[in-house]
Amino acid sequence: MTMYSAIFTDIDGTLFKSDLTIGERTKEAIRQASANGMKIVLCSGRYITGMERASEQLGVPVIYAAINGALIKAGDKYLREHRIGSGIYSQLAGFVKGKVSSLIAFCENRYAIDANDEWYTLQNSICGDTGIRMDISDPDEVERKTGEKPYKILIKDNDCDKLKRIMKELKERAGGKAEIISSGWNNIEILPEGTDKREAIPIVADYLGIPVSETIAFGDWDNDAGMLEAAGLGIAMANGSEKAKEAAAHITLSNNEDGIAAALKKFSII
Repeated sequence: MTMYSAIFTDIDGTLFKSDLTIGERTKEAIRQASANGMKIVLCSGRYITGMERASEQLGVPVIYAAINGALIKAGDKYLREHRIGSGIYSQLAGFVKGKVSSLIAFCENRYAIDANDEWYTLQNSICGDTGIRMDISDPDEVERKTGEKPYKILIKDNDCDKLKRIMKELKERAGGKAEIISSGWNNIEILPEGTDKREAIPIVADYLGIPVSETIAFGDWDNDAGMLEAAGLGIAMANGSEKAKEAAAHITLSNNEDGIAAALKKFSII
């Protein structure tokens, strides 16, 4: 039987239930795994401060793989810092400005947002009150007002057809200088070139001194697929996208049914 040493988990739609809390069975399962010596790695499109709601609920030491793996931090040690280039940032942000409901620049601990009251309130409910409302199209201005350089741009709108058109155009305009992905039905992410959650697996495994074969990954959406493929054992949630499920070796219960806890028990991790 394979021994596992680290658990990598997405947050929204995976670790979190729909109400943005962690189920009691999942909390207890992860706490038990941590007490048994397993390392817990949170992998999310969120920035680090936005991920702390999860780490605080778990109450165990975690490693952060934030912004879809562009920023990886273990304690005070940065394992990866990969920011989007200012030129391609300005070009793509300028193209999208005014076309969508919400345009957000994610930094390490804060975000800048160009949106109306409704979308601003929604973003705060997800990530906490760490945002600044402003025109985000100039990365230097974002840095000046937040005190941090931006890593990515998050686009949100409930018009799925419009997002599909914008995503196609963004990929053409990016020309390989940025990654254009989706982490949910109503969003598009503009990430630094070469950014994928799959990169977090070997980087963190090397830091921990363990083989990749001893890693487990949980995810639910398209942006989790690479991580699920790269891990020693990739597990998709029942509520996950088809791409995530196809990339996984196993499908567990949904996020609202404590799917992580169920899988950890099934594979005798706890």
